[in-house]
Amino acid sequence: MDIPIDFDAHTHHNRKTIPKAAKVMSALRISLFLLLAALLSLSCAAADANSLEVRDDSALREALRDAAPGDTITLFPGDYFLPSLTLRQSGESNAPIVLESLIPGAARLWSNHTTQLKIYGAHWHIIGLDFQGGHNTHHALHIVAEAHHVRIEGNRFQNFHAAIKANGEGTPRTFPDEVRVTRNVFVNDYPRDNDSPVVPIDIVGGKNWHVTENFIADIAHAPHHTVRNTSAGFVKGGAQSAAFDSNLVICEWRHAGGQRIGLSFGGGGTGQGLFDSRGTGNCQNDCPEAIDSRMTNNIILNCPNEPGIYLNRARDALVANNTIYNAYGIQARFPQTQAQVRDNLLTGTIWERDGGHAELIGNQTTGWFAQASYLPVIQGRIQARHVGAQTPAPSWLDRISMFLTGALGNLLASLGNTAFGKGLDRFEQWFLAPQMGDLRLSDGGDLVAKGSRDNDVTHDFCGQRRSTPVDVGAIEYKAGECDLTAELERRHGHLFTSLLASPEPARPDRTTTNLDTAHVLTTPLPQRLLHATPDNYRDRVATLQPGDHLHLAAGTYPRNLRLHNIKGTPEAPIIITGPEQGEPAVFRGRDGENTISLARTAYVTLRYLTLDGQGRNAAGVVLEAHGHYAHHITLEHLTIKNYDASQGHTGITTRASAWDWTIRNNHIHDVGTGLYLGRPDGSAPFIGGLIEGNAIQRTPGYNMQIKHQNMRDRLPDIPTQARQTIIRHNLFSKAERASSGPSARPNLLVGHWPPEGPGRHDSYLIYGNLFHENPHERLFQGEGSVALYNNLLFNSHGDGLIIRPHNDVPKAIHILQNTLVTAGTGIHVTGADPDYPQQISGNAIFSPHTIRAPGSIDTRQNFTASLDEAGAELNHLDSRLAHLNLYPQPGSLARPQQGALPNHLPHLLHDYNHRPREGSFWGAFDATKPMNPGRADGVGPSIPGCQHC
Repeated sequence: MDIPIDFDAHTHHNRKTIPKAAKVMSALRISLFLLLAALLSLSCAAADANSLEVRDDSALREALRDAAPGDTITLFPGDYFLPSLTLRQSGESNAPIVLESLIPGAARLWSNHTTQLKIYGAHWHIIGLDFQGGHNTHHALHIVAEAHHVRIEGNRFQNFHAAIKANGEGTPRTFPDEVRVTRNVFVNDYPRDNDSPVVPIDIVGGKNWHVTENFIADIAHAPHHTVRNTSAGFVKGGAQSAAFDSNLVICEWRHAGGQRIGLSFGGGGTGQGLFDSRGTGNCQNDCPEAIDSRMTNNIILNCPNEPGIYLNRARDALVANNTIYNAYGIQARFPQTQAQVRDNLLTGTIWERDGGHAELIGNQTTGWFAQASYLPVIQGRIQARHVGAQTPAPSWLDRISMFLTGALGNLLASLGNTAFGKGLDRFEQWFLAPQMGDLRLSDGGDLVAKGSRDNDVTHDFCGQRRSTPVDVGAIEYKAGECDLTAELERRHGHLFTSLLASPEPARPDRTTTNLDTAHVLTTPLPQRLLHATPDNYRDRVATLQPGDHLHLAAGTYPRNLRLHNIKGTPEAPIIITGPEQGEPAVFRGRDGENTISLARTAYVTLRYLTLDGQGRNAAGVVLEAHGHYAHHITLEHLTIKNYDASQGHTGITTRASAWDWTIRNNHIHDVGTGLYLGRPDGSAPFIGGLIEGNAIQRTPGYNMQIKHQNMRDRLPDIPTQARQTIIRHNLFSKAERASSGPSARPNLLVGHWPPEGPGRHDSYLIYGNLFHENPHERLFQGEGSVALYNNLLFNSHGDGLIIRPHNDVPKAIHILQNTLVTAGTGIHVTGADPDYPQQISGNAIFSPHTIRAPGSIDTRQNFTASLDEAGAELNHLDSRLAHLNLYPQPGSLARPQQGALPNHLPHLLHDYNHRPREGSFWGAFDATKPMNPGRADGVGPSIPGCQHC
């Protein structure tokens, strides 16, 4: 049979018939032509687009700056530090701009800026990245104006105020539409101590935002921000057709406290000038915050003081098949709220509040009284009033008040958990362990197939198909198993499972220590031995690799030593050294240029260099504030001098996070402040340092200060376990050039550790040091957890030491076996937290006021005498270092028996000289020998004219 083929659709001329086989061949030729055309089209598109592989910060910034439709920017595993960037380019519907990680979650983007990426352009796809913020970082992604069709999938957002923020911009305002936020992880390690909104998904305006299959946990303000509510996510400001589906929210997962709401349509409301008016018409006041939006299949757990779902002026909302446990149910508030609430399973009630309306169909609730939601408010106000009246050293009346307040708070909380409020018991009859997130059924008779028949929610939390009548809540049990942990692992992989290890640091093991660092310097064999002169050293530094040893020749180096992004490894550190003997390698200060500058530096050792500030506007060794971190840095046998243009000029400074630094055997003199470790606002922690054998003299300001610490930001490889910072065998002397009046400073001041999270169990171990003279201040001041033992403190002008609140309060305090000779108070302890141990024992104190401490501290196990009696007990009280000798006279300071000592302090059974204690004596020395034997080999600074330093 012949088939007529019309070759010309516009004419009916030249019609002919062809055999079937020929027709098949013609079809094959046409198909081949179409295939080749498609391949050519794809190749042309590929030629126009770029596939960019990125391995470092600068390449990423360049790729983002130059991104064009169809580009795929692939980040290799690693850490990327970015400034705030604005993305104005747009992709296209069939050629989006893709920013992705080669391995999901293996590329970490770090920021301490307000916003990491602000997106104006449309069709961006951001996939598989690990966004890490800081304590002041607001947004990872700020999506504004015409950034339509953005896709955010498979990422983690950790430690942000509002990780994803969206709103309108421009005149008139335009709002981003059609955005997808799916399968991401949002979590904060600690409550946010700020007054800004804390909402990981904060959407103002826009159409058709879909927020699906995300894990959201631990989103809160710090508890003392009592008037601030937080939410796991909301849309507001006239948002239309939004959907929250199949998200898991755990308000309290790894930390608790504060007012934590689950999910919300309407949030806390929106200023009229910020509204998306496309769906609100001519409304001028009290306009709908969310319109025609759906909240389905969400599981919301442990929001104990707030509703799990909050509808604030939510018009035409559907709230269906959600499961809410340990929260005060659902609130529908204000007349603009018109919602259908069906087939939900929840603790508490559904409260139509302040004129809100909810059509209720097929819900299971466990609470009796909606107004029980006020119980946490009452509890919070009582506690806030009591906290405001607390004092550092509470009296017995204060303690009784604290007890009664705690008891009342517990009573209110217990009442809220009963059927009067949330009704947790009934919920726990249905499930195996809902408090642990185990929602497997124990008794499902009230839930399975007990929902409505006309429900249009087609799937459940795990994506299983629903059948009518539906099961009540987020899981369709009759469709199969839905295990939350397994589902989260399937959705999020490593980005979720890596969170399962507790962030709470373990308390340190106080019974053993590995802190007996050898005094003999050990140096791995170099992989390359390099030499440099003042003419070529910068070129050599730029080529340094792990294992390199760079020897700097004697001479004067004209510019600074810039060690940015210079990294060795644990097995192959980079070592930079000047001559050990003879003429030194000298770096001279230059105005506006720190002499040795560190930024993102690791496993680097600097030795045998002289830094001469020449009184210029410069500092000696500086970890720059923009440098993010530096760790495993060793500074030894440096001479740092003449950085004294002002008291604020320093010898060694860390302005960013620093850990595992060793500062050893350096001579620092005639500088404004010797060591200044940290930042004034507590944002640059100094962690696990070893400062030993240094001589720090002639400083107008501190010989040394370690700043207090806020909660620590996450950084690559930053320690999370408890650490000890050791300060030992140093000379701290302010006998000369000390500032007076308001500028006067102690020789050494140590600030408190973080109040929460990693570092909260850290401590200072301060032993074997000589604190020498301060005409205008005390020798030592500390707070936090401090052990101060086997030290000599000599001040012929004023006080010895004080433990007192500064930015926080003293906690665990041990002042043991020190020798103090002071013209003012010897030991003063005040304002310490009574919940921690405090001990003052074994000290020899010669002072007009020996010990001032609260009665809760036993001070009887100390030798106390007047300053005038010191000459009869000690060898030589001459204030000059060359002559000072506080070793006991023969037969003096013998102690009848050794008192009880803690067993967690290293070298407590050695004396100031770092020699074993063979007898029992008061103070810092073992006086078994009649004469001072001097320091053990390798202990203490080696400076001329101070044999006992």
